[in-house]
Amino acid sequence: MLNNKLFKYSKLALAISSLSFISINIQAEEGAGEVERIEVTGSRIKRADMEGANPVQIIGREELVASGITNVGDILQEIPSVAGAGTNTAINNGGSGSVRVSLRGLGSARTLVLLNGRRMVASGTGANSSVDLSTIPTAIIKRVEVLKDGASAIYGSDAIAGVVNIITRDDFEGFEANLMYDASTEEGDGETKSFDVTVGFAGDKGNVVVNAFYVEQGAQWSGDRSWSQFELDMDVTGEVSKGGSSAPPWGRYNGIDGIVNGSECGSFTHGAGSGPGQSDPSDFSNPTGFDCWDWDKDTYNYAPANYHLTPQERYGFFASGSYEFNDKIRFFSELSFNRRISDTKLAPLPLAPLAFFGFSDATYSKDNYYNQMFGPKDKDGNSVDITDWRRRMVETGGRDSSFRVETVRAAIGFDGEINDDWRYEVSYIFGANDAATNGAGGVNFEKVGEAVGPSFLDSTSGEVMCGAPDNVIEGCVSLNVFGIPGTETAINQAMMDFITFDAHDFGSNEQQIISGSVFGDAFELPAGMVGVAIGLEHREEKGADYPDALIALGITSGSSRLSTEGSYTVDEAYVEANFPLLADVPFAVSLEIDGAIRYSDYDTFGDTTNHKLGVRWVPMEGLLLRATSSSAFRAPSTNDLFQGASANSPTVEDPCATNPTSFCIADGVPAGGFEPIGDQLSSTRGGSTEIQPEEADILTAGIVYSPDFMDGLSVTLDYWDIEVTDAISTIGEQLILTKCATEGTFCDKITRYGSDAGALYGNSSDIDDRTTNVGGVNSSGYDFNIKYSTDIEMGMLKVNLDTTYYDTYDVIQADDSIVKHAGKYWDASSGDGNFPEWKTNINISLQNDDWSVAYSIRYMSSVEEYVDMASASDWSLSEINSGFRTAEVFNGETGALDGWDVFRDVDSSTIHDIRFTYFMENMTATIGMDNIFDEDPPYMASGFNDNTDPRTYNTTGRHMYLSLGLSF
Repeated sequence: MLNNKLFKYSKLALAISSLSFISINIQAEEGAGEVERIEVTGSRIKRADMEGANPVQIIGREELVASGITNVGDILQEIPSVAGAGTNTAINNGGSGSVRVSLRGLGSARTLVLLNGRRMVASGTGANSSVDLSTIPTAIIKRVEVLKDGASAIYGSDAIAGVVNIITRDDFEGFEANLMYDASTEEGDGETKSFDVTVGFAGDKGNVVVNAFYVEQGAQWSGDRSWSQFELDMDVTGEVSKGGSSAPPWGRYNGIDGIVNGSECGSFTHGAGSGPGQSDPSDFSNPTGFDCWDWDKDTYNYAPANYHLTPQERYGFFASGSYEFNDKIRFFSELSFNRRISDTKLAPLPLAPLAFFGFSDATYSKDNYYNQMFGPKDKDGNSVDITDWRRRMVETGGRDSSFRVETVRAAIGFDGEINDDWRYEVSYIFGANDAATNGAGGVNFEKVGEAVGPSFLDSTSGEVMCGAPDNVIEGCVSLNVFGIPGTETAINQAMMDFITFDAHDFGSNEQQIISGSVFGDAFELPAGMVGVAIGLEHREEKGADYPDALIALGITSGSSRLSTEGSYTVDEAYVEANFPLLADVPFAVSLEIDGAIRYSDYDTFGDTTNHKLGVRWVPMEGLLLRATSSSAFRAPSTNDLFQGASANSPTVEDPCATNPTSFCIADGVPAGGFEPIGDQLSSTRGGSTEIQPEEADILTAGIVYSPDFMDGLSVTLDYWDIEVTDAISTIGEQLILTKCATEGTFCDKITRYGSDAGALYGNSSDIDDRTTNVGGVNSSGYDFNIKYSTDIEMGMLKVNLDTTYYDTYDVIQADDSIVKHAGKYWDASSGDGNFPEWKTNINISLQNDDWSVAYSIRYMSSVEEYVDMASASDWSLSEINSGFRTAEVFNGETGALDGWDVFRDVDSSTIHDIRFTYFMENMTATIGMDNIFDEDPPYMASGFNDNTDPRTYNTTGRHMYLSLGLSF
């Protein structure tokens, strides 16, 4: 044990001494002029220039306040360098009310979030791998610095895509209060109300800043927007039709050899249904009796019963303070608390135990009283056992989830001078996040099995009893799904109380960090002082997710999962140096080299060392050239390592259904194929302690030009190239299905229904897709920015254009095949999200002493979306929409043409915003309108929420807001 400790710390010492040629000169040059130096994100060395070797975007407080946005995450999701599949409050199915940002489209887990240059605890429903940005009140933010470069050599794990560093107003003095109201102009819904108060005190020795805030966001419903009030399906011809669920309130009963109106019928429904008439999904006035199932009229429109914008309430406080004992010692602290209560609402449960949930012990018994009295009959008029039955439980009112998430964070430390050239800082950070999730509207399938089993009418009590007269199941309430909702025959409260349950899940995250660093001027070169920062850090991370006991047993309609609980520790050492090589010589006003190295030792996978090298060259006044080369990593999170097995429902297509190859048949598929259950299949995911860290090589190069012939103009162009290997991911359910069908690989990861499952024979009942190190990502592109400011007669005119171009975003899959993402959309429920090639923000403002006006435009270029695979047996090439792109698909076994993958172009999106602010002596008033022209989001054929991509596009419609600010 002792030898291991010595070995560990000797490696830490080796990392620190890797730049041992630096000698520390602690003698200051007397009489030298002092220049204020600050720490900019991407370096721990304080310097005079904001523009360093790293590309950093700064979002100032003025822009934050005037936007009318109450969540800093929503603001960040609008910048062009964000893409892919972040999360926000417009995500109902699969959301929890959190807001996370995905720089470069690489995911929130590869985007490090800092508060005042220090780490924050991961936050969410438990065992999370990234920060929920809604935990940070906007009122306390001074600015946001977005580093668009890898930074593991500076900050450690997760900083692959970049860093979001939120700087708070620790120097605020006075009193400030802000009030804001926002609502949709179309329906008056989605109301947002916010109020915050900030107080700051300062003296000769220190200061205190305290902020308290409250934000309330109202709901929007999918049924209140024309583009989201139906499920819309598109085929390869480009025709869009109204879709729906095969589990309607009027029921569907399969596998019955019956006759209706003289026609043979194998699948029954109760009457004609409301079908895609669906304009009022609460209208169940269909005729009595049974009819044969008709896909064109009997499906159920579940869309209007879903939230379109999820409601939430947030409140909390933030406090910071410092006290300077003397030049050598200053105490500083930060303390924050945030509580978020948010809700999601899905359409009522589709109670289809076998078809939708794979639960085989809930056959509707032919001896069930209600089946005998009201159920469908075979051709001989007899009741039958119904294995595959489906009934939408509209009587429950929907599936409601409520999330209570509390996050606390405390940071304390000391800093001060060692001497005139050197300073130090030591700190301790504690962060904790606790969450409770309550879910209603689900069912316990074991109780469903009892309720649809044999039952009888008790002649004594007149009540229907479960079981048989000589073997009554005590407490059981027999279920009748054959009635009409809204009538006396509907499922009654006693029936619902017996089979439904409320799920209670709990989760947590915890973080503790002890760190110490020294930084200052080491020695002098002819071009200037060599700046150095050296530090040690110890960090502990814990995460847990405890599902409801019934959820963990896997006997409910909820996504089953087992408990997650685990922790890890890491010891790190780093050194960073800035070397000024040339200054004020021909072709080099300034030439600097930055170097950094960080050693990290984890108790899970071992150690890793990462470096960074940067060059900053100013060949002439007004021109800056810069470049960086670095390595980065992402350590597996507590969820990656210890996640309990969980159920998932990805939107995928099984090629074995319509074109069973010999590989499919060998895997248990009938030779004639099968009718798919639907486009959502069940899969299992989970963690693994064998996971290794992701690794990345990153290159950036850029130019900043500020011509002397035009004051106030700045032009920036930066290139980035990121290569991620050993990605912490899953193989992917769709790849597993496809490779099994075409090559016979991954078939062992698919569990299929056997021949005794009736119509489900051959369908997948589960796909094993647990986390591993697999594949990678290659991403490259350009950031382009133009800033211009000038004084005109009416005030200060500012123009800012910010553009990102995605040249490549290639996902390398488990089989080394490459999936192109740049300029494409891949459904975020099973893919990586949205990657427009061009994203541009234009902001124009005019401000004087009395008022300001600002106009902004956000543009996203068209993306290409996968529509479907057009089978050659069902379609000819001429039938496919001529405006769609096609790619031939060949049979991996025979080499014959199977068909065509069909892609379509999704419309571009342009959103216009405007705001006007009036300044008074101690008050400001702002009125603004977002999405002036009320542009709808583009239709996405594979959109998982609301027929579009709410992770990328504005889905809340046109909004107006009014904010008032008072300050003294």
